[in-house]
Amino acid sequence: MRVLITSGRTIAQGKKLYYKDTPAYSDETARCFIHPFDLLELGAEEGDSLSLSTAAGEEVFSVAPSEDLVPGTVFIPCGPHANAILHAQTHGTGAPDYKWLEGTVTRTDLPPRSGWDILAGQGGAACPPVPAPSGGGGGGTVTVRDVVCPLCGCLCDDLVVRVEGGAVTSVDNACSLGSEKFLSRSRLMHPVSNDGGSWRAVDFEEAIRYAAEVLADAERPLLFGWSGTSAEAQCTGIHIAEAVGGVIDNCSSICHGPSILGIQEAGHPGCSLGVVKNRADVVIYWGSNPIESHPRHLSRYTTFADGKYRENGHHDRTLVVVDIRKTDTAKIADEFIRIKPGGDYAAFSALRAILRGHADILPAGVAGIPRERLIQLADLCRNARFGALFTGIGLTQSPGRYKNVRNAIQLVDELNRHTKFTLTPMRGHWNVNGTNQTFSYLTGYPYGVDFARGTPYYNPGETTAVDLLGRGEVDACLIIGADPGAHLPKKCNEHLATIPTIVIDPFVSLSTSFADLHIPVACVGIDCEGTGYRMDSIPIRLRKILDLGLPTDEEVLSQILRLVREGAWSRATGRTELWSPVKVGGIPRAS
Repeated sequence: MRVLITSGRTIAQGKKLYYKDTPAYSDETARCFIHPFDLLELGAEEGDSLSLSTAAGEEVFSVAPSEDLVPGTVFIPCGPHANAILHAQTHGTGAPDYKWLEGTVTRTDLPPRSGWDILAGQGGAACPPVPAPSGGGGGGTVTVRDVVCPLCGCLCDDLVVRVEGGAVTSVDNACSLGSEKFLSRSRLMHPVSNDGGSWRAVDFEEAIRYAAEVLADAERPLLFGWSGTSAEAQCTGIHIAEAVGGVIDNCSSICHGPSILGIQEAGHPGCSLGVVKNRADVVIYWGSNPIESHPRHLSRYTTFADGKYRENGHHDRTLVVVDIRKTDTAKIADEFIRIKPGGDYAAFSALRAILRGHADILPAGVAGIPRERLIQLADLCRNARFGALFTGIGLTQSPGRYKNVRNAIQLVDELNRHTKFTLTPMRGHWNVNGTNQTFSYLTGYPYGVDFARGTPYYNPGETTAVDLLGRGEVDACLIIGADPGAHLPKKCNEHLATIPTIVIDPFVSLSTSFADLHIPVACVGIDCEGTGYRMDSIPIRLRKILDLGLPTDEEVLSQILRLVREGAWSRATGRTELWSPVKVGGIPRAS
């Protein structure tokens, strides 16, 4: 059966983000949501296995019937199973087609593979042993209030965290996703290296020296991720990239990088989330599903929040959701408008035409939306006192990409001839917006910055991670604050498996499978402090609530930077004693 395949976040998959060493994560990422009518045609039922095939690959999923989809489409959660059938073409944007892949689905008797088995087929290693959960020892019981959550772009700042015996035992006010991050104890306490497929412990000094050597010796190093670490660490990473003449790219290149391209062309009619909370009477989520990706967004800032001029919460607001499936957010909306896959640009254009007084030239339906419904939506927006449009990766990872966002901005500009309207991209990771801020004020560019020429160079589709890895151009990679093993196409991971790869992360990730070396660090917002930027670009300081004795990202990166700079000076002056023979992961690095 021919189908359109799309992927995205689910709350069940999100709860397992920090438990990727467990079978539960694979179980959630191997689910395939499909309409019951399609299942009848396939002769399958819930729990059976389906094989999804695209031009890029084939993978087995477990059936999850869903009437939220229209027949002929399937939805799969983000993760290694989805990426196994994802190609690495970005069409000059840096973001591959995570949504609207054409493929086929067939019934199969094969069971789904685990995420680690999938990565093993791409050249990865088995998961390193993770110590049993334990606290940091002692410290009594402490309750910490007004804690900032380092999970998503909401950066909720009202959490109450209980620390007992050196470990977090409870979290109040957090969503289920944020709670799982605070409660997770799947933490390495010392660096581990991959020695011929087996893992061995190394000390921090040896690990940091090896990382510096790898980056300094590489001809085309890539430093990727950064959305899960502090702005301070990001700044240090930029200095490392400049020192080694490498490329530094952040996660936005594969999610809201196209949003930034649209903003660069058309401007950003944005505002703070506080303004939305206090003023917005019309809220639109287009191509986003915050109940599963940003669970407290509606209760803190939009639909259910009481504001200064919206004292009655949802009674004073109209919630509209535009999506291709009836998501959990759509189910509570005042208006749900189902749009055809890839129809976003046409729908925005139709709304702009209506606002300009040209409704009569429209056909009976645009992008699967009846003309009368589009007219009603345009009137609702035009008559709003204050409107807020929140755009998701449903726009940026589907056909049109940044042009979808540009057209959405132009629609908002048109609405601002009649009322006040704003647009905010729904940024995912807690500090992915911070990467764009720090990259921009230090280099002039928001992501995909190439220092090979000695000065910053920026060209999405050329200097972005998926493109560089897909072309096999990179000869060394440092991964920090991200998990490409779980979120990049298999072609990229296959290349990571062939080059020196270093992971710096508080948690074991699927990227660890491809690493020569994993350096564990403190987790910003839990066992160290740092600065993050909310999705509306407001900087917020994250607190330290416990101490596990691990170095911070900033400390590790600062040591790498020092060694790289000392090595460059030594080579320039003819001194070569800096790089002593070190063996990490079975790979000798000699002077």
